[in-house]
Amino acid sequence: MKKIFIVLGGIFVALVIIGIIAFGIFAIKGSSLDKECKAYIDEVTPKILSNLSKETLFRYAGDQLKNSAKPEEFEKIFRWFSNLGEFKEYQGSKGQVNVSMTTKSGKVITGYYEAKAGFETGPATIKMITIKKGDDWKIIGFQIYSTALVNK
Repeated sequence: MKKIFIVLGGIFVALVIIGIIAFGIFAIKGSSLDKECKAYIDEVTPKILSNLSKETLFRYAGDQLKNSAKPEEFEKIFRWFSNLGEFKEYQGSKGQVNVSMTTKSGKVITGYYEAKAGFETGPATIKMITIKKGDDWKIIGFQIYSTALVNK
């Protein structure tokens, strides 16, 4: 009986050590992915905001976003965004990356970020969802919130 407890204790200790190592690897990789995604968001968001058009957004968009509405619906949305006026300043982003495993898609890496920007009519909050495909990040969700848009 004593040998069984020693073996089970040894297995338990080995599993704890493996768990700690795996957690450390995921923490380091997760931090790296956060930095990578934030850099992407901070690079492309000012480009999109300075030329609020479907064409500009689609340069950085994944198929999920491109196929989420009809072309005329995107045109209507961007005409509405034009009520923000001229893009003035980008104030950076905050967010995080999530890694999930699915039976259908395997490993899926998504980033959920919120950025602040200033426009001619006032401040805006931009919410974006990104996905990593291979070495590339793509935007699959893009929303702008501003009180300037509420009154239009």
